[in-house]
Amino acid sequence: MPSHQHEHRVNDDPKVTPVVEEYLEAIHNLTVDEGKPAIAARLAQRMSVSPVTVFDTVKKLKKEGFVVVDEKSKEIHLTERGEEVALSLARRHRLAERWLVDVLKLDWEEAHEEACRLEHAMSHRLEHALTSYLGNPQTCPHGNPSPGSGAIIDPNTMPLSQAAPGMRVIVNRIGEEAEHEPGLLKYLQEYNLVPGTPLQVKGISPFNDTLTVISNEGDEVTLGIKTAGKIWVLPLN
Repeated sequence: MPSHQHEHRVNDDPKVTPVVEEYLEAIHNLTVDEGKPAIAARLAQRMSVSPVTVFDTVKKLKKEGFVVVDEKSKEIHLTERGEEVALSLARRHRLAERWLVDVLKLDWEEAHEEACRLEHAMSHRLEHALTSYLGNPQTCPHGNPSPGSGAIIDPNTMPLSQAAPGMRVIVNRIGEEAEHEPGLLKYLQEYNLVPGTPLQVKGISPFNDTLTVISNEGDEVTLGIKTAGKIWVLPLN
């Protein structure tokens, strides 16, 4: 059996610490979730740290060649090297979540917390083994594509918050941002707001910022518009 011991991975670089990995993955996920480059204020919010900490860390990331910062807009862009690190960590996180949910039967919230610990310690060999054992899963349990798996985000997906009243939709994925809101993953799983679930938008109340959906079983669930913005759906014809 061939050994993976000498295989090179960008994360073998001593400059790629767990903190560096976390920041680069957060920048990548913010860019994907919001469809625009990350800025320091959003990054501070995502990482639950002060703006000063983000400023200092981004300065180091820039010096090490992981990011570039637009002087005018202050937008943070990953370099090719930074993107490679971010995608590698995202892949390990999503593989770990798949294993924890599909095989060990942990719930979404527990799996996310454990995957955050495992992702930094996962070796190249274990990543290969898990990929093979799980059949190269295309997505994490929340429907987000796993880098390197060949999965593609359907361009017709949109946030549930943008669906019109009466529209029938199917849940496609739960944005990565939802993982950083305490209790939200548990709530969504409890109410079966998971990938593959068909819903009908009953109504939107712009005054109290809520949206109500009806499941196939006739159950009604009311969500805040902000939460609905983290649930990506596909319109059903």
